[in-house]
Amino acid sequence: MFRSPKPIAHNFPCGAIARNVINPPKRLLIPDTSPYASPIVRRSFARATRVPLTERQHVLRRRFRSLAYFAIFGSLGYGIGNALSAFLADPAAPGSLEDTQRVDHLRRVMDRLEVVKQLRADPDYVEWEAYDSFSEEEKPHRLTSGPLSGSRNLPVQRIFWNEKKHKATTVVHMGIGLSSWPSIVHGGAVATVLDESFGRVAIRSFPARTGVTANLNIDYIRPLKVMGFYIVTVECDLEKSTERKAFVKGEIRDSKGRLCATGNAIFVVPKTVTLRPLDTALLDMTSGTNFVYQITRRVDF
Repeated sequence: MFRSPKPIAHNFPCGAIARNVINPPKRLLIPDTSPYASPIVRRSFARATRVPLTERQHVLRRRFRSLAYFAIFGSLGYGIGNALSAFLADPAAPGSLEDTQRVDHLRRVMDRLEVVKQLRADPDYVEWEAYDSFSEEEKPHRLTSGPLSGSRNLPVQRIFWNEKKHKATTVVHMGIGLSSWPSIVHGGAVATVLDESFGRVAIRSFPARTGVTANLNIDYIRPLKVMGFYIVTVECDLEKSTERKAFVKGEIRDSKGRLCATGNAIFVVPKTVTLRPLDTALLDMTSGTNFVYQITRRVDF
C-alpha cells in the first residue's frame, strides 16, 4: 500500500556528485574525433599528430647535428691541446734566442692594448720598462728580474708614472710558469706583483728614496688566468703619508677591465740603519727582500 521511500541521494543533486566522487566515470583512452565531439578535443588531437619528415629534412638535420658536434668538440680539443702543449713544452731559458723572440712578441701584443694606447697619449705619464736601469749583473739577484724573468713568468712589466697624481699604472704579463692550479696564477705571484707596484710608488714619496714593506693586505676577488695581460694601478695617499711612512693602495684588473684583486700597504723608512742616498736605478727597488739585498751591498752599518 505504501511504496518504500527512495534514498535521499536520489532526491538531491549532491547525491550524484557523491557517486561521481566515489566511482568516477571512465574516460575514453581514444579521443572522440567525430563531428559531434568538443572542438577543444578535436584541436588537441590534431596538434598531437606529427607530420613525417621528408628525406631532405632528415639529411639537413643530420648535417646540422654533425656540424654542431664538430664545432663544439673541435673548439674544446683545440683549447685543451694548446694549453697542454704550452704546459708540457720545454721552457726556453731566459735570455736565449727563443725566449727573446717570445718576449718581443708579447711586447708587440701589449702595444696594441687599448689601455697602453690611452696612457701613451696622455702627456702626464712617463713610460719605462721595470729594471731597465739595472745592469745585467744586478738583475739576476732580484726576484722578478731574476728567478721570475723569462717569457714563461713575468716577461713584460711596463710602467706608466704620473707625477702630478703620484700614481703608477703597470701593464704586466702573467706567464704559464706562474700557475699553481692549472691555468690559474699563483696567489704568491699576485702578491709579489702588488708588493713591487706598491713599493715603486711609496719609495717615490720618501725623501730618502728607499723603504721596506711594513704591512700588506690583499683581497683576491677573481682568479687570474695565466698567459694574459693585467693592469696594476697604484696610488699614494699623500695626506696620510709622512717622510718616513707611506700609505698606498691599488688594484689589478684584466685586459677586459674586470677587477681581480685589491690591496693596500704601508711602507716605512727604517730607523735602525743609516742609508746612503739611492741613485735613480734603485728607485725600482721595492719589496723587503730586495731592500735587504741593497743594504748588504750599499749601506754602511
